Amino acid sequence: MDGRLNRRSFLQLCSLGALSSAYPHAHAVKHANQTARVELFAKTGETKIVGRDFPATAVWGYNGQIPGPPIRISHGQSLDVTVNNLLEVPTSVHWHGIRLPNAMDGVAGLTQAAINPGQSFRYQFSPPDSGTYWYHSHVNAHEQIGRGMYGPLIIEEVTPPVVDRELVWMIDDWRLLDDASISDDFSSGHDLSHAGRIGNVPTVNGRFRDVVKVRSGERIRLRLINASNARNFALSFGELLPTVIAIDGQAVTPYKAKAPVIVGAAGRVDLILDMIGDPDSSLIVTDSFYRNEFDLCRFAYDKKPLRNSAINESMSLQPPLLPEPDLSNAQNLEIVIAGGAMGGLQRAIYNGEWLGLREIAQHGYVWAMNDIVGNKLDMSPLISAKRGQTIRLTMRNETAFPHPMHLHGHHMKLLSIDNNVQSDPRWLDSPLLMPKQSMQLAFVADNPGDWLFHCHVLEHHRAGLGALVRVA
Repeated sequence: MDGRLNRRSFLQLCSLGALSSAYPHAHAVKHANQTARVELFAKTGETKIVGRDFPATAVWGYNGQIPGPPIRISHGQSLDVTVNNLLEVPTSVHWHGIRLPNAMDGVAGLTQAAINPGQSFRYQFSPPDSGTYWYHSHVNAHEQIGRGMYGPLIIEEVTPPVVDRELVWMIDDWRLLDDASISDDFSSGHDLSHAGRIGNVPTVNGRFRDVVKVRSGERIRLRLINASNARNFALSFGELLPTVIAIDGQAVTPYKAKAPVIVGAAGRVDLILDMIGDPDSSLIVTDSFYRNEFDLCRFAYDKKPLRNSAINESMSLQPPLLPEPDLSNAQNLEIVIAGGAMGGLQRAIYNGEWLGLREIAQHGYVWAMNDIVGNKLDMSPLISAKRGQTIRLTMRNETAFPHPMHLHGHHMKLLSIDNNVQSDPRWLDSPLLMPKQSMQLAFVADNPGDWLFHCHVLEHHRAGLGALVRVA
């Protein structure tokens, strides 16, 4: 036995399930003032990830809990967050998907100094967009996020859709040993060069095989946030046909998801679910992104229905408040992603010098963008733009693995996939680029500063798949 949860242990886990109670709605107290003040403590804690019959799992988390405390404000409010580091290692907080001032972006070594043990840092910004976002560590992120350093950030719309209830699901996977402790094999060579750190225990809000109580006739807004290191999810909701209303925090024209809902690592998807099951029945939410399908959680219908028919109300959100790219006057750039196992990368530029794959691998790097290994925050920018300039970006994935490519401080408009023009372009901050796939995106570089652009498979970023975008 290799120390990980073996098949027998995992099948035993599959029979577990606890009623969703500790973190069912992810609602925080709404703030009446224009500024919401929050205090977070990065610290160790314990949580029963796999149920009462197994030992508690030692984690790192904000306020010692998994996920961290939900932060929920109204659109137009400002945030004032003090982060206190009670860990024994440096940390920082990145506000994923938020278009905020560069100094508040939370990338230690680039936009701020790391928060050392015993120190604090104050983040102050006014989110310009409503939507579903999240916050997470950005120091040694492949380990700190893998140990639980994340939480939800919700910016409520001025006029939200009418629903009976809202759920926030931070979906994740954990690599646990038989004693339910977290495997400390971070930065393993296989994870760095293959699909990243794929865990063996998938969870919703830190709970394995959770049970969520619902009522027939109920309309639910479900905010999905993928907080995993590397796992992508393809979720099916049984007889339900979810309506997608937002992706990566930005509204889309509502549409029925007739195929599984894809949520790439770091991505978010907002759904409307009309619960149509019979009273006292149940429904399994399954994932099928990889070869082996598994059950993520279960909806359990109450004996008493809420109503006999669905709500007849609009599901549309207000359009995004993002600057429209000027494609007639754009800077056209191409980024080619190469490397990893079966990736065909022969050599790359490391610290300004061409090196063979064997040599860069000796430094711990196996991925490159435009033949440049990028993991150092003092590197030259891959993209330089004048403030207000439109960038039209073509990305090509020449590797055998998916890459969710996250651009800090901006959203990108998806124009085409494999040269197929999108009839209803959507705005993304973490587009999932599949193997051998190409995407064309565009954005207005209107947020000054040096911004990180990297694969959010955190092991891929650790192993070289990162770059800088400079807006001046």
